[in-house]
Amino acid sequence: MSIFILDVIKYPGRDNRQPYTLTYSTSTKFGNDKINYENIDYILVLDGIVLNKKLLFNEGSGEAWSNYVISLYDKYGSCFFSKLKGSYYGCLFDKKKQKWIVFSDHIGSKPIYYFENQIFFCFSNNYMELLKYIKEKSVSIGLNEKAAYLVLTYGFVFEDLTICKEVKRLMIGHFATIKDNSLSLTAFYKLGLNPIEISEEEAVDQIDIRFRAAVSLAFEKDKEYGYKHLAALSGGLDSRMTVWVAHDLGYTNQLNITFSQSNYLDETVAKQISSDLEHEWLFKSLDNGMYLKNLDETTEVTGGNALYSGLAHALSLYKYINFTDFGLLHSGQLGDVVLGSFSNIKAHKHYKFGDGGYSQKLVPVLKNFTFKDFYPDKENFKLYIRGFNGANQGLLAALEYTETWSPFYDIDFMEFALSIPIKLRSKHHIYKKWINTKYPKAAKYIWEKEKVPVNYSLMVSFGGKHVPLSQLYTKLLSKIGINTYGSNTKKDMNPLGYWIHNNEQLNSFLENYFRDHIVLLNNFPKLKGDCERLYFDGTGTEKAQVLTLLSALNVFKKSGS
Repeated sequence: MSIFILDVIKYPGRDNRQPYTLTYSTSTKFGNDKINYENIDYILVLDGIVLNKKLLFNEGSGEAWSNYVISLYDKYGSCFFSKLKGSYYGCLFDKKKQKWIVFSDHIGSKPIYYFENQIFFCFSNNYMELLKYIKEKSVSIGLNEKAAYLVLTYGFVFEDLTICKEVKRLMIGHFATIKDNSLSLTAFYKLGLNPIEISEEEAVDQIDIRFRAAVSLAFEKDKEYGYKHLAALSGGLDSRMTVWVAHDLGYTNQLNITFSQSNYLDETVAKQISSDLEHEWLFKSLDNGMYLKNLDETTEVTGGNALYSGLAHALSLYKYINFTDFGLLHSGQLGDVVLGSFSNIKAHKHYKFGDGGYSQKLVPVLKNFTFKDFYPDKENFKLYIRGFNGANQGLLAALEYTETWSPFYDIDFMEFALSIPIKLRSKHHIYKKWINTKYPKAAKYIWEKEKVPVNYSLMVSFGGKHVPLSQLYTKLLSKIGINTYGSNTKKDMNPLGYWIHNNEQLNSFLENYFRDHIVLLNNFPKLKGDCERLYFDGTGTEKAQVLTLLSALNVFKKSGS
């Protein structure tokens, strides 16, 4: 885990204060990708992984990596860092121009948070450390009610909002510049949706070429440092294809890891795939949901900006793994979004507040919510809000221990995939065709979402949708209120509703936590009432949303924030 704090004083000459304080600490893992450098002209910090480093930089040339990155700044200006491909953040100080640049990668996989008042600017990659730092500077922290309602609807905050009204997040695809005692925020990257004309066959070929290149780039980073390969694996398509394609490319020495309710498809399918590929496999049962007790421990990682249950399950496994000999935690994150689409042909239109949220019950409270960024359509909106801002909050769990990456993050792959017309991507059409065409053996395993193998072809129309014939009876039962799958049954990866309903000890713990901490909202009577109703009348996920908010307030209180 790395910690970066940059404190830049406004008008330092008034009382001869030091103009800035820069604190940076990091692990030695992937150390040659990182930079902490200063010369007479520049200060440069770069943390994370740069997957195209070997393509950009000739280590045999005798030039230092730090000097090469500075040369990118000299050549391309403030957006120099956009030439790097990977998961990273950093800052550069141009001493001659007296200008700071603070940045993160194209999709904000490593968030940057910031604070500003009349005295100083402060930036950090660690939300809780930033809160502690500004508190020591006598800054008072208050709840951002709008962000609180985002947690209660979407399950996470987004754009530049955080749970504390004094602190903002650097928006995805933007960088910050401090010059002449002024802060400016500039967009440097935005994924668009620019459909191209392409046949299914050509689309499949190009998907495969680009995906294999993206997988190779990430797994080669492990080899560069002599690390073993570590890859998440579930019953879904995305992690499967990362693991399968990597194996096909020769990266066979993998440890695959899985966490799930016992005997659910996420366990059984992952176990079968790892066995058939002769990989090592590590499974952690989530039975009974006892990890849900780790509220405050998880909030210390998220700062309360994301649904705690969405990270607590991963943290409950990672704490038992010795990551020393392993490299990246490879995943299939956002594959379903990039190649499968968040949209469909009929719904590929304008978006509205609430789209993609976990809960719709309190959406009317924020009916006048104004988005700060422009999203051309519903798919782009969900990609940024639900994908980059929401799902990617889960990366914080892995970043406590190591670096993590998904080949679906690769900018070249992502841009191409999103250029495939929606009619081909909708309902996973091109995704399934790619697997069936290029990796038919991978298609024989059950796909958790559909409960049938990828190569299953017997589909029928039901409720306006195409469903597998073998699942028709299940769909009929669901239609009349009898659910055989989902969070209220054992047949789910993390069935929150089932655990809370059936585990009296867990239910008692969570309810006691709620009752003990709801008083923290006494100064917000409407918000308090909404939380009470959502907790007692809501689903398991909605209960977790309320607890996420209360845990944030509790952690802030304990830290003195």
